[in-house]
Amino acid sequence: MSQVDDDRWVERVPVRRRSVAAWCGTLLAATGCSAGGEPDTGPPPAPERSTASPTSTPSPPRALDPIPDALRLRLPTATVPIQGAIDIDLMSAVAAPTVDEAPVGTAMLLAQLLPDSTDEDRDTIRVGHPYLMTRTGDWRQLDLQRYGFGAVAYLELSTAISSDGRKVALADPSGLVTVDLQSNGFRRYDLPVDHAVALEWSADGATLFLKDRTSSRRPCGPKGCALDVTTGDLGPVPYDLFHTTHGGAGQAFEVKGSARSRPARIITHHAGGTSTVAELGHRTSSYTAGGPAAGRHVAFSHCSARPRARDNGGVVVVEPSEGTVVAMLANGQGRQCQLVPQAWLTDRTLLVDDWSSGDLWLWDVPSGRVSTVATSRTPLVHVQVAREVMAQRFAATLRP
Repeated sequence: MSQVDDDRWVERVPVRRRSVAAWCGTLLAATGCSAGGEPDTGPPPAPERSTASPTSTPSPPRALDPIPDALRLRLPTATVPIQGAIDIDLMSAVAAPTVDEAPVGTAMLLAQLLPDSTDEDRDTIRVGHPYLMTRTGDWRQLDLQRYGFGAVAYLELSTAISSDGRKVALADPSGLVTVDLQSNGFRRYDLPVDHAVALEWSADGATLFLKDRTSSRRPCGPKGCALDVTTGDLGPVPYDLFHTTHGGAGQAFEVKGSARSRPARIITHHAGGTSTVAELGHRTSSYTAGGPAAGRHVAFSHCSARPRARDNGGVVVVEPSEGTVVAMLANGQGRQCQLVPQAWLTDRTLLVDDWSSGDLWLWDVPSGRVSTVATSRTPLVHVQVAREVMAQRFAATLRP
């Protein structure tokens, strides 16, 4: 442990590895929502180990139909902002103090300008630089140099904010750092990976899930790792983190898209190490730009590799044990593969964002009502939310 110049403490934690057996019981108990990443180019994974159940029996080859129109809801071209809607103004964030200059304890969301942005203010905003918004709508910055990164953010800096808004994780090819907003202390991990991506906090903030961006090292294999942020232990997970989210009762839900005549599947990984499979029976493709997200149901981004005029993708909600498609919120006309499930704020209300605009909506799935919860003044903004903090802010408007 070494002391920094402002009398706060930073720990440089060595990374240790654990076996799959040692991790199986604890990793599957974590909750959170998955972040996206690049497609896995490694060898195909081994078949899932499944318990005997009717839903785990593969179906014979058959023609796959798209999700029925009756289950599709088109994202409205205009929605009414709810009370307390958020204004994401990154130009006002650039003048904000750092969390060291003005501590916050918790944050509500984290926003970054994407590398593809052509906004006239992109140089001022700084592509990839992370900005935190507090629950009151004020901005804070993170001092990347203090954490051991360069003065200018890596264009594709990986980030994650915990569900309670108290912790942030940052990673680029130089390493990974976790920041505790309660104490403003931080830890830097020298991971045996080229670049940790698909960062995701467990619900209790004790574990950080990650995946190596390239196939050259991959210390945990092609599916991903879990890092114990207290001990520095690093171990593999039995599911692809690009397509997995964690739920209650020690379960993890993995979405596998359809391929040719094979329907899409939801694989439920149980805490005991077994798994069950439910087929969706429709032609869908799980998109790794964001999600999935788990509550009573599982939501994931659907984006067809061969889009049809009637199917330009969206967010699909399914019942995981039976594979029943509950509803789909489709992208607006002329837009493709842009809607992402962020988090379930209640069992019926899903927070959805459009990465191309940076806007967020609350989708009340049973009623089909869609309301604007945040608007971004700058397009191509990557937004991540602290689920618990967002739920508290909008508690008055959420139906249980």
